[in-house]
Amino acid sequence: MNDAALLARIEALEKKVKAQEKQLTILKDIEAIKKLQKAYGYYVEHMMYQEIVDCFSDSPDVRLNWLEGQYSGKEGVKKYFEFMKTTPPDFMHQVMQIAGIVDIDSNGKTAKGRWYAFGGIFVPRGDSMRRSFVSGIYEMGYIREKGIWKILSIKWVIPYAVRLAGEWAMPEDVNRPYIEGQFRGPKPDIPIDLNDGRYLSGYIFPFHYNHPVTGKPTSEAEKNARLFQIKGKPAQ
Repeated sequence: MNDAALLARIEALEKKVKAQEKQLTILKDIEAIKKLQKAYGYYVEHMMYQEIVDCFSDSPDVRLNWLEGQYSGKEGVKKYFEFMKTTPPDFMHQVMQIAGIVDIDSNGKTAKGRWYAFGGIFVPRGDSMRRSFVSGIYEMGYIREKGIWKILSIKWVIPYAVRLAGEWAMPEDVNRPYIEGQFRGPKPDIPIDLNDGRYLSGYIFPFHYNHPVTGKPTSEAEKNARLFQIKGKPAQ
């Protein structure tokens, strides 16, 4: 192989590596955005106000296009989710972030996504509960700020929902710890502590990861402590 052929081969390989690096960056960005979106869904499920707010950009272009109207900027996000600060810590709704499609814009700094948000919702109404299943669609905008992906905009519609007339079983009804001797399967090596709070409505199973935007631990321990106090359970 002469020098010219070798140089051409090196240039072709460099071009190929550069293209692969670009594709790898796109794939890494998509995975980061998917993690952000799914984490947002968990925070909304558990009414974690600060964690939700921290998912959003500081840009004045932030928008929530909700069924109630539009909320603008980071302050609009705070205003909309403000009620979560005083919401009882019981489980209120589960809106799963599923079937996500994410596309990175050509500038590499913004992106778009579309997700189904499906799950059950129940809202206290005096002595009763309003129960429903909801299938919604999120059309999302994202922006990269200082190397970190954040939510820039949400458009939210609900093409399908159904109200439930019957009772909605609470976790305490179907998921309480077994008293020794009740379980018909193999005997556990260590019996469950009857004060275990994982079955309580509103319990937040601890996250193994920090917040995808701030990198800080999340507040489930604080919320669970409040729940245990209300339910008369010892601190865990």
